[in-house]
Amino acid sequence: MRVAVIDLGTNTCRLLLAEVEHGRVAATQQRLTTVVRLGEGVDAHKRLSAAAKTRTRRCLSEYVALIEAYAPQRRLLMATSALRDAADGLEFLSAVESELAVPWRVVSGDREGRLTFRGAIAAATELRGTVVVVDIGGGSTELCVGQAGVDAGEPTFLRSMDVGAVRLTERFFSHDPPRASEWRAAVDLTRRVLRQQFPLAVRDAVRAGIGVAGTITTLVAHELGLREYRREAVDGRRLSLASIRASIARFRPLSSAQRGLLPGIQPGREDVILAGALIAREVCALFGLAGLRCTEADIIEGTALELAAGEDERSAH
Repeated sequence: MRVAVIDLGTNTCRLLLAEVEHGRVAATQQRLTTVVRLGEGVDAHKRLSAAAKTRTRRCLSEYVALIEAYAPQRRLLMATSALRDAADGLEFLSAVESELAVPWRVVSGDREGRLTFRGAIAAATELRGTVVVVDIGGGSTELCVGQAGVDAGEPTFLRSMDVGAVRLTERFFSHDPPRASEWRAAVDLTRRVLRQQFPLAVRDAVRAGIGVAGTITTLVAHELGLREYRREAVDGRRLSLASIRASIARFRPLSSAQRGLLPGIQPGREDVILAGALIAREVCALFGLAGLRCTEADIIEGTALELAAGEDERSAH
């Protein structure tokens, strides 16, 4: 079955055009990522800015043209943290649907985590035992604990937290680069939230971690020194805690503009990658992990699988 999925997040808008067969994404026709920063200012003002809406509409218009050319049997726009939090989020999505005729759904943090778990576990076929899937987004972070392997089902423990790369950056990093006091405040909040959400028994059960989304893939691309992003080089690679710490040490003294000159740092991520790396470091420390297995498969693949199975049709607008 041919499906089209748009994942509209706080920092990026992504498109997947793919064929799903026998419960897996069998072929990918196109996969695109555009930094739109829809969540700019949402943490402080609880509304979408005019500039963010204009950027996002332009991107969505381009994506919908590609969808029409692909002619999928099913399509869906999935909206996450920024549109959960913005008071005018549903108004914006209704206007988009009216203009571009694309059905949409705003997913809860828990639903976001379950879809991400489904996509990531389906791709990590070599892992077994209890794993945590780590999805560091712009506005929120989802951590899902469950069983990997061919018989993997739903996560057994899941938390969605309002700690994301854009949110931390906007809330704490008033200076560029952030001052020591701003850094400590961001670290303290992240540690406190993580420890409050995950009991010791859950942490101790985890044997491996899978990292998805832009923070993890960017850190891997930086480690590899990629001047141009190559999915095949990043997907499946192990990102060690030592590498995350080294990247943080490298990023902290630099301004956003200086970080943007480093290999692997894609335009639009230079100001938020430091906060994203902070979250990745603290997650590894919380679960006692020496690193994370990076995968490109996440909520967008999970949504494609669900859409092809007809599980999401009733909730789309």
